[in-house]
Amino acid sequence: MMECWVRTGDGQAWKLPTAVSWVFRYGTDTPCDSFSLRCLWERGQEKVLSGAYRFYADWEGRRVFTGVVDEFAVVCGGGGLTLELEGRGMAALLLDNEAMPAEYQRCTRADLVANHVAPYGVACVGGQGLSPVAGFTVGSGESEWSVVRRFACYYGGVTPRFDREGRLVLDPYQDGQAVRIGGKDKITEWEYREDRHGVLSKVAVRRRTTWGTQWVSDPAFIAQGGCARRVITVPNTTGTTAMRYTADYQLRAARRERVRLRLTAAGGFLAWPGELVDVELAGFGANGRYRAAQAEVSCGAEGLTTSLWLGETDAMI
Repeated sequence: MMECWVRTGDGQAWKLPTAVSWVFRYGTDTPCDSFSLRCLWERGQEKVLSGAYRFYADWEGRRVFTGVVDEFAVVCGGGGLTLELEGRGMAALLLDNEAMPAEYQRCTRADLVANHVAPYGVACVGGQGLSPVAGFTVGSGESEWSVVRRFACYYGGVTPRFDREGRLVLDPYQDGQAVRIGGKDKITEWEYREDRHGVLSKVAVRRRTTWGTQWVSDPAFIAQGGCARRVITVPNTTGTTAMRYTADYQLRAARRERVRLRLTAAGGFLAWPGELVDVELAGFGANGRYRAAQAEVSCGAEGLTTSLWLGETDAMI
């Protein structure tokens, strides 16, 4: 059973009536997580939620969404009086706020959180293993999310994301037991796709005016005839390890859409973005292990369903 609440600016928590339909969308990058739901409403309470700014949802007793309220509407029509509520995950706070331009001689994880995360009421966990970045620059017009993503992903090799409690997570994925899709699962739709355009075979990272170049290649793509090289120039102060991370990031990011398997199955919350998924469908030629990149869980006229977008296990999702 789905239970939902909103919190208003005066600190009050309002439990919403039972939802008649809802959709939750999850990912690891932009656009950020989002939700929409429709529930029955009572006449005379049209402006009760004017100050609603946070949204929470529990499914069978566990938290499945924490986010911000973007829009609500009270609609009177053939279906009676209903409340329609929409919003995004907590990443919206970092996406919506522009960072102050800055130049760090040495930016640490503590600097990142104190200046670009904590001011917006966002809690952060993990990231103690991220190395400081020398000469880290925040550009004019850059969002706080862009700053966080560049620091963690580009220099640290970690995909930043938000958990269902609304906390920013800066640790690498900890792979546990893979989720199994197949067997008795009722698969209603699937699509398998591969896209070579934009995938890189080699990346060279060189310092601007001094000697030193790091090369990283993708042997599997090269074996398939892939031939696309990029040369990245970085400041002279960039360390060898950071250069390696930069090259590896470029390869993994270029393979983000290399393989995509989309599955829709009956049931709710079958897998979360970042989790390993073993696909075992009868008569299917692309069975194997994937990593979930996106998930969409919906409940409406067609019942409860989960759609998963799966990609390569080692690509940047």
